[in-house]
Amino acid sequence: MADNEGHSSSILDLNLHKDLWPQVAYEKTITLRSKTLPSLLEEEHIDYSEYDSLIMDTQGSELLVLKGTVSILENFTYIKTEVPDFESYIGCCQPADIASFLAGHGYREFSRQKNAERPNVGSYYDIVYKREA
Repeated sequence: MADNEGHSSSILDLNLHKDLWPQVAYEKTITLRSKTLPSLLEEEHIDYSEYDSLIMDTQGSELLVLKGTVSILENFTYIKTEVPDFESYIGCCQPADIASFLAGHGYREFSRQKNAERPNVGSYYDIVYKREA
């Protein structure tokens, strides 16, 4: 759990994130049980077919989320994710990882907006992918 009201909390350890936001540190560790998105949606009786977009900001674990979402991925027209072009968290995914995975499922990058950067460290982007018809 991160000391910035949890905003930078992740299942991954901080790495170069500290160079972009040196004031952020982990203050405690908690144990969680993870679920795939499809199983969570089923458990909560959420009809994902009513949504055309999947929006993620899971602090470096977005590729793991996507891999667990393969069974329902084709239902989304758009996928938006925040992703750094550097190892912000140890082992985190980067734009090329997300693009490669999604290309294999019929998605291409639609838009990219930089939302944070630090020279000699890297940048964070909000990237939207669109499923090709």
